[in-house]
Amino acid sequence: MTTIGISMFRGDAGKHLARRVSHLLAKRGVDKWIFMVRPEMDMTAAMLQTYEGPKVSVIQEWWPAVEDRMIRLSVAADVAMSCATADGGADRILWHESDLISPVDVVDLLARTDAAVVGGWPVLPGQDTPPELMLHTGAIALDTEKFYDTWGYRAGGGERFTNEPPYSPAYRPAEPFELESVGSVALIDAAIVRRGARFSPGAFVNFCGTARGAGGAVWCDPRVKVVQPLELWVIRND
Repeated sequence: MTTIGISMFRGDAGKHLARRVSHLLAKRGVDKWIFMVRPEMDMTAAMLQTYEGPKVSVIQEWWPAVEDRMIRLSVAADVAMSCATADGGADRILWHESDLISPVDVVDLLARTDAAVVGGWPVLPGQDTPPELMLHTGAIALDTEKFYDTWGYRAGGGERFTNEPPYSPAYRPAEPFELESVGSVALIDAAIVRRGARFSPGAFVNFCGTARGAGGAVWCDPRVKVVQPLELWVIRND
C-alpha cells in the first residue's frame, strides 16, 4: 500500500525549517512526500529544493497568488492531491501541516480507524504533552492543554470546537468519534479523492464535505496526539 505525504510551506525559512522537514521525512510508512511552496523573498523554496529526490517532490506554486487565504491554500492543496493520485499514485495520503509535531508512526496509528478521512487530535502543548512530541525540550508548556484546530474540526451542523474542554458535545477523550470535518494531520483514503473530494474553495472543511458527499466517513482519533509547538510561530536565525 503506497502512502504519499503532503505538506505546505510559506515563508518558513526562519522557523526551524530543516528540523521540521527531518521530522516529516522520519515518518514510518510514508513512501514519498510532496512539499508545496510559494516562492517568496526568503529562502524557503530554495531550502526545500535541497531535499528533492526519490522521497521528495517540491512543487512551486506557479499560479498568481490570490488575497483570500482559504482559496489560496485550497488551490495548492488540490494541485498536490492531483499529483499524489496521478497514474495510480497513492493508496493513502497523509496530510500533515508543516509546523505540527506528530508521532513517528502516525500513519499506522491513524490507520486503526477505518474511514475515508481520519484526523488526529491537535493541541497546543500542555504540561502532560509527551516530550517526544515537542520540537525540543525548551518548548513552552501551558497550564492547561488547549485544542488547536478550531477552524477545521466541526461536529454535526458545522458546529466548531472550542479551545477549552469540553471542546464539543461530539468529543470523546479515549475513542474515535465521527465528525463532519477534521484537519491539521489526517490520513486520507486516496479513493475518495478519485471519487471527487476537493479542497476548493473552503480548505479542509470543504474537502471533508465533498468526501462525505462521495460516500466517505470522517472521523477523529483523539488517541493520536498532534502538537503545535509555540516556538514555531517565532522567527529565528536558523
